[in-house]
Amino acid sequence: MIATFITYLHYSYVRYAVIVGVLIALCSALIGVTLVLKRFSFIGDGLSHVAFGAMAVASVMHLTNDMLLILPVTIAAAVLLLRTGRKTRVNGDAAIAMVSVGAMAFGYLIMNIFPVSANLSGDVCTTLFGSMSILTLSRSDVWVCTILSLAVIVLFVLFYNRIFDVTFDEDFARASGNNVDRLNLLIAVIIAVIIVLAMNLVGALLISALVVFPALSAMRIFDSFRSVTIFSAALSVCCALFGMIISVVCETPVGSTIVAVDAAAFFVCWLVGALRRGKRPAAAPLVTVLLIAVLLCSCGAGDSKASAGQETVAPEAIEEEEDGPADIAEDLAEEPGTEDVYLDLSPLNSTMTVAELFNMAAEPDEYVGKTIRLKGTFVLGEDEDGSVIYGCLNTDATQCCTVVVQIIPKEQYRYPDDFPEEEEEIIVEGVFDIATQGQFQDLMMTDVDILN
Repeated sequence: MIATFITYLHYSYVRYAVIVGVLIALCSALIGVTLVLKRFSFIGDGLSHVAFGAMAVASVMHLTNDMLLILPVTIAAAVLLLRTGRKTRVNGDAAIAMVSVGAMAFGYLIMNIFPVSANLSGDVCTTLFGSMSILTLSRSDVWVCTILSLAVIVLFVLFYNRIFDVTFDEDFARASGNNVDRLNLLIAVIIAVIIVLAMNLVGALLISALVVFPALSAMRIFDSFRSVTIFSAALSVCCALFGMIISVVCETPVGSTIVAVDAAAFFVCWLVGALRRGKRPAAAPLVTVLLIAVLLCSCGAGDSKASAGQETVAPEAIEEEEDGPADIAEDLAEEPGTEDVYLDLSPLNSTMTVAELFNMAAEPDEYVGKTIRLKGTFVLGEDEDGSVIYGCLNTDATQCCTVVVQIIPKEQYRYPDDFPEEEEEIIVEGVFDIATQGQFQDLMMTDVDILN
């Protein structure tokens, strides 16, 4: 598993996912301890729904950088909810429920009325559950996430003592001369930034788990605020890395896999803490074994799927080009077709293939005119004039995101004699291109050879 993941690290979007995932996990764990102790754990859920609604509006407005809208709106909502939550618990809970549900419904309504892509269900699925978003980050996205994450870490370290005072006793902190209102405002801003960033990692519906699980796990073992914070941060980073490794190799949803690893880590910490205190928990070992078994079964399913038709490429077979993606054509030199393949996607699993196709659509200039090799399912369609359209369908392992690449075969191919059956797996090789249809872009391959 580790060797396969190291192989995939030759692809830039996997490296981007690891960098952003580690930083987000670290930031979420740092502020998560404060949220749990202040009993604001559920606010992450509410703010994630607000961010989802803002993201939908930003998409409809075709903003080049949607952070310009999402971040200010989420910060404003965080300040509002934290202020409301300090007055009475009922009003605070009601405000979180009202804002979160309203923002979620409004965002989904806007996305349906003004669709920004041909795959609305895939966009919603990956945004809510983090199925593919972490694997489709651009270089600019990584820089934004890195800068914001480092800012959160620096602010937390600089204001650590004051955050500690406000976390446990606001009245004492106020009596000590601290400006409690400004500190709460700072915490609200940090929470909002983390929520917006975490949507790329685990999705809008799973953010609370990323914030809460590491803190609760650390509290099972340690008692001091500093020890809990340090262990929570370390555990969160480890769980995020392990979850991404499982997800990429075994073709499971990124967000859900990371949360499952966090949940397994919580029950392990619960068991360790109970044993340290001399207790004998009956449920913890059983639940822990079940969670670990589920993770192992998912890995086994992914491995069997890979062995059934998805070859793993050895790291030494990959050569990194200076300004292009990894070229792995040499590993398949024994297969028919041209040898000067710029990008070979046929050895990748389905999730990695879809992620790469998304990146090709986002930055087409790097790929247009280059020869690529692709594996997928052969599908048929019909043009406006009634002519037959051929396509290569790729769907990620979660059946959430689907990409169809239109293929235009060479002149010698005649349908149906020279084509496979519909829904049959094919490997095609041709020149990559982009066709613009209104506000949408279609992926194409011209001058295509069918290799099987």
